[in-house]
Amino acid sequence: MLIIPVKGRIISLFGPYKNRKYNITNFRSGIDIKTDKGEPVRAVYSGNVLYASWFKGYGNMMIIDHGASYYTVYAHVEEMFKSTGDRVRAGDVIATVGDTGSMSGARLYFEIRHHGKPVDPVEWLK
Repeated sequence: MLIIPVKGRIISLFGPYKNRKYNITNFRSGIDIKTDKGEPVRAVYSGNVLYASWFKGYGNMMIIDHGASYYTVYAHVEEMFKSTGDRVRAGDVIATVGDTGSMSGARLYFEIRHHGKPVDPVEWLK
């Protein structure tokens, strides 16, 4: 089990969902956790920061490589306290929640990937 990356409420779940505006089914590769702007975001497991910068559609985004082809993605963050190449430990504060690249307010978008494929984060979180 992994620690939850931020205190808050999960408002969007992993998997297929209906886009009512366009009447199509999309797939969400992660979860959205609604919380206050400025809340600390923690690394869920030890690893190395693979990416820490702006990414279109995700705002400020950080990707951590945990080894064994496991990665976590943290998006829409405001301030980033770690840079590409930095080592992090589980529980380290890596960023603060923001609304960068989000059109729905302050939240953390969180993904777990294994061999490049998204897996349901809820099954991994305490």
